[in-house]
Amino acid sequence: MSRTQSTIAETTVNEAFTPESWGWKQDCYAAWSALLDEKPETRSFVPARVTVRERHDYELVCPDFRGRPLFESAPAIVGRFGGARVSGRFEFTAAGPADFPAPGDWVLVDGEAGTPRIQAILPRRSALSRARAGTVSDEQVLASNVDVIFLVFALDGGRNFLLRFLERALVVARNSGAACCVVLNKADLATEEERERALDEARRAAPYANVVALSAKTGEGLEGLSAAISSGETGCMLGKSGVGKSALVNALAQSVVPAQGHSLAREGRVREDDLRGRHTTTSSRLYRLDSGILLIDSPGIRELKLWGDAEGLEGAFPEIAELAERCRFADCAHEGEPGCAVRDALESGALDQSRYRAFLDLAKEQAWIERRSDDRARRENDQKWKQISKLQKEIKKERR
Repeated sequence: MSRTQSTIAETTVNEAFTPESWGWKQDCYAAWSALLDEKPETRSFVPARVTVRERHDYELVCPDFRGRPLFESAPAIVGRFGGARVSGRFEFTAAGPADFPAPGDWVLVDGEAGTPRIQAILPRRSALSRARAGTVSDEQVLASNVDVIFLVFALDGGRNFLLRFLERALVVARNSGAACCVVLNKADLATEEERERALDEARRAAPYANVVALSAKTGEGLEGLSAAISSGETGCMLGKSGVGKSALVNALAQSVVPAQGHSLAREGRVREDDLRGRHTTTSSRLYRLDSGILLIDSPGIRELKLWGDAEGLEGAFPEIAELAERCRFADCAHEGEPGCAVRDALESGALDQSRYRAFLDLAKEQAWIERRSDDRARRENDQKWKQISKLQKEIKKERR
């Protein structure tokens, strides 16, 4: 891929290229200012937002920062760019996959080589992460700097609304640092009884989150979705294949702002035999809608491993967290210890058995991920210092 738009004076800059229109907020200025104090050499770079990541290639949008405070020395880079890559220095210093840019990231780029080269990432306000599939316990950042996560399910039967998956997704969403909204799509394909039952289950599982039933096809209930996010804010669609994430993006916008340069999200069909969806979105993509809303449409999730700390788990099971505060022991595992308020509530019927079992399963998975992550971090740190020691010895030999 190559540079896709001129960046000099002939570029026509309109409202679609202001920093605020791409989600630049006051705390971004604070992060940029702090970085300038720490590393003055970054003054020659300019922020850009990652819209797509395809393996090692990135698509970027560089808003117009000309004339803004702190950007007097920044190059005049404005427009859309494809084929951007991280610099060699960036790649060398990255400790793991999570240190590389993800859709939604604000990155610092230079424009000396034609296509901007990514030199650094500004601190993330939020990060939607999961543990990578397989046996390696690495963090995979699906999207960053997200204000609202839309957990999308479908009410067309099949495997498109699973309560246990919702509970797992809520833990991941809580750990991201973003707000959460549960979306029950395809309400037009459900009976009134099915719809009310799903709404009731979702509200009990997520008492702190907005829960909306709607239909991207008919437009019913879309006002509840649009009310959850404002112009200049970034939302992210998360869910399994076939639940209608791309259809929701399209329903919220008849067209994408021309400055984005992408067509609407491609929608896929659902298999008739088991009502499971096909993958039509192959990589996460950030869209800017005519309304000014920014939406990240992500591929369908096959496996959603937990990533984060106990706070996210407690936030997804608030009734258990509240009971746990009354346990006799602060480190109570709620599996038979004396004075356990959670077990008492379970035996009295005040706590649902299925919620309790789901909580224990997720708590054990999270503890396992944390142990694996700590072991990996120690190994990486040891390897890093071995490399530094080796380099120091080579330098000493050369000086002799």
